[in-house]
Amino acid sequence: MKTKRGIFAVSTVVVAAAAMFASTIPAQAAAVNLKIGTIHPLTGGNADYGIGLNSAAEFGAESVTKAMKKAKIAGSCKIVAQEDDQATPALAVEAATKLVKSDKVNAIVGPLTSGSTLAAAQSVAVPNNVVMIATAASSPAVTTFADKDLLFRTYPSDAFQAKVIVKALQNSIGKKGTINIGARNDAFGTALANVLTNEWVRGGGDVGQKVLWNPENATFDSEAKLLTDKAPDAWVFVDFPDTFAKVGPALKRTGKWDPTKTFMTEAFNNEAVIQTIGVDIMAGVKGTSAISIGIKADRWKNARKKAKPNTKETFVDGSGYDATVLLCLAALHGKSVKSDSLKKSLRAVSGANGGKNIPWTKMAALVKAAAAGQAFTYQGAWTTAKFDKAGDTVGALFKVYNVEADGKITSDPKNNIRF
Repeated sequence: MKTKRGIFAVSTVVVAAAAMFASTIPAQAAAVNLKIGTIHPLTGGNADYGIGLNSAAEFGAESVTKAMKKAKIAGSCKIVAQEDDQATPALAVEAATKLVKSDKVNAIVGPLTSGSTLAAAQSVAVPNNVVMIATAASSPAVTTFADKDLLFRTYPSDAFQAKVIVKALQNSIGKKGTINIGARNDAFGTALANVLTNEWVRGGGDVGQKVLWNPENATFDSEAKLLTDKAPDAWVFVDFPDTFAKVGPALKRTGKWDPTKTFMTEAFNNEAVIQTIGVDIMAGVKGTSAISIGIKADRWKNARKKAKPNTKETFVDGSGYDATVLLCLAALHGKSVKSDSLKKSLRAVSGANGGKNIPWTKMAALVKAAAAGQAFTYQGAWTTAKFDKAGDTVGALFKVYNVEADGKITSDPKNNIRF
């Protein structure tokens, strides 16, 4: 009897200790399987960007899931469907509808453009309570959109870019010059054109002409005439490559346009785009473009290229990677794929709630910290995130680039502007 009581007592202690130990490993309690869908242009003028972002998103999901397995954390983070919106709002709505209704995704990475992002969010994501992280949507309208805290982005607002363009213009023509602005008539073009106008006038300059165009127009000769009749000191164009491939030749036909006095936006920070539009049209153009403020961006490019060797690279690819990784970490942190949990945890893992810095290069540490429910600051390949109340990232870095006579793109880091 004495021996039996001793055995029983020891067994009870062992069982109790095992139960206590198990309760300290919440990551093992239940598998979290996050299903993500992407919306990017995979055909059309912006396809290179969309394909690159999709590749980066895949790499992000695979990296997190691999780290989870290594850390013996149950579950997964997967890209289950990729939709092509051709950078068109109507197609973005169709794509989002398929992802939410048919593919049953828990979150969406993308779209690329502001128009597509706002359309998909308004018509699909917000009504269906689905979290989205846009990858390159830059319109200030994204900040103020009534999104029920479901819409985030890893790309900086054009509220920053307008200041950068103004700074570059002032360095080129002085503060009192006159500029003409041409822009596509959509969420991206009109918003940036308006913010740019306000910033330029506030700094002491004048705007001679502001011409908005329908991207679907077959020709742009009338718009080109308006923009060149009274020669300004400089031009600014807010457009995408597929449209400017028609606008540029129209400007050149006037005989009054000078590309060396022209400033563009980030969509033209791509040598393949310059070749497609025509070096004879684009040589001499300057532009501004957001660039990575992340950690070890060059190391990330090499790692992604090794994992996805057949994908063309673009300057913004890291944004898709970070958006995906942040969603994966948020699901682990909240131990849920439900939107109310995801949007709360996105701030906890992005650094909005404080916590130590953990870079993308230490994925095992990231997944362990997230699974333990810790607040930390994700240091991404593209962004350091810290999502604010509007779902925007805090901070931005821009470069001023030049299109050389041979179509190559150059820039001087000394001219970079950080916010």
